[in-house]
Amino acid sequence: MIASGIVSLPSPDGLGIELWLVDLDHAPEAWSDAVLSEEEADRAARFRFEVHARRYRSSHVALRQILGKVTGQSPASLQFNTGSEGKPHLAQLDGPHFNLSHSAGWALIGTCASHPIGVDIEVIKPMSDAAALAQNHFSPAEQAAFLRTPSEQQLAAFFGCWTRKEACLKALGSGLTIEPHTFEAGLNALPRHTTIQINDQACAMRVSSLIDLPTGGLAAAVAKLVDPRSPGLL
Repeated sequence: MIASGIVSLPSPDGLGIELWLVDLDHAPEAWSDAVLSEEEADRAARFRFEVHARRYRSSHVALRQILGKVTGQSPASLQFNTGSEGKPHLAQLDGPHFNLSHSAGWALIGTCASHPIGVDIEVIKPMSDAAALAQNHFSPAEQAAFLRTPSEQQLAAFFGCWTRKEACLKALGSGLTIEPHTFEAGLNALPRHTTIQINDQACAMRVSSLIDLPTGGLAAAVAKLVDPRSPGLL
């Protein structure tokens, strides 16, 4: 059973992904840091501010609880390896694929039994450089769509597209080593297919924004590789 403080979210149609939203600033006292590895505890201790350390611990406790439920394993027994680009995966089990994203006091966690996935969540906040960032990181079609968006909706549109791009890149385990302006993720919240070129291979992907989140002021997206053999994870 997943602990309180972790809310299950509906998966976008057809993606076959389980999603959870975690309120990192109101984690139940019952959450025990004892499930964390020595490496995770050491990393948390290196944060300068306690709020960041607490949020890190809470997000990783939540990830272990979710993966423990999905795999039937003890959360504390789970071990992780990382791919060439630093994306973690379970060391002792063949799946599930998973991804974690956090922004301020919120975390988004996704799992998928069969395909690599990426998730991204961002707290929507005022940004004076949103237009400049869109010009540098959005494709020409996305830039044009952004400029057509009414000014009062541009901030939400920016974060919507940004989270979709981040989710795609995280599904590949590639971070920002792939230039985000080289592929289409779209400003529209609906699911769409896109293709990302990596290592001379075209990687097909489906990406969707998460709508109707239980709290406002957030943008979130999830992406799934169509071919589980695509490069990126290991």
